[in-house]
Amino acid sequence: MGLRTGDVAERLGTRRGPAAGLVVMLLSIDAALILFHLSMKYLGHPEEYVFDLGADRSYSEFFQYAKNTWAIMLLGLLFFRRRTAVYGAWALVCGYFLFDDAFQLHERAGMAMVAAVPEWGAAAQHIGELVLMESVGIVLVAAVFLTHRRASAEDRAVSRLLMVLFAVLILVGVGLDAAHHLLLPQPVFDAPFTTLEDGGELIVLSLVVAFVFAVAICGHRASASTARIADVDPARV
Repeated sequence: MGLRTGDVAERLGTRRGPAAGLVVMLLSIDAALILFHLSMKYLGHPEEYVFDLGADRSYSEFFQYAKNTWAIMLLGLLFFRRRTAVYGAWALVCGYFLFDDAFQLHERAGMAMVAAVPEWGAAAQHIGELVLMESVGIVLVAAVFLTHRRASAEDRAVSRLLMVLFAVLILVGVGLDAAHHLLLPQPVFDAPFTTLEDGGELIVLSLVVAFVFAVAICGHRASASTARIADVDPARV
């Protein structure tokens, strides 16, 4: 069953109050960054590389650093306030995303794979990246799964919505990236795929921050929204 935008906002706690203002501000910056990127790619202005969504140390990347940091802080607040380990596990997930982007961990793993098996060509880079992400992902998924089972019904509802959001984040960040580089590597597809991949990551992480803010600061109760993964169609969020 799909969800309308209003339904999603209600479940995330961003339909009204401070969380609504926060999500509007975050998404406005995301939209501006996406528009600057498209203008640079198709119109040639602005010319600076920092407006490229796919560039390292770009404005969008630093904005993602900030959002991951905010998410970690808010999840840490929930962890200490509620004494519930699942929030600590989700903080670790956000911490991995932050350190992976900041220190280019999966890119380094890809380069190590290229050095180890150069005969694999360009595929070695992507295989090395996927091996690292899957290895770390197994550990993080196990941590979330084990702590999720021990959480209260209300905290499990929060965790379930985070599962949905991060599933969408991985879909656009990893799935589209793999499809781009392995199936459609032609230069003509670079700008559209970069916009979908990195622009999608911007938007989803903004929703994560706004949702955790709604729970930690505004007292939003995800359980009251009957949050169920089966109800969420990522294609219509």
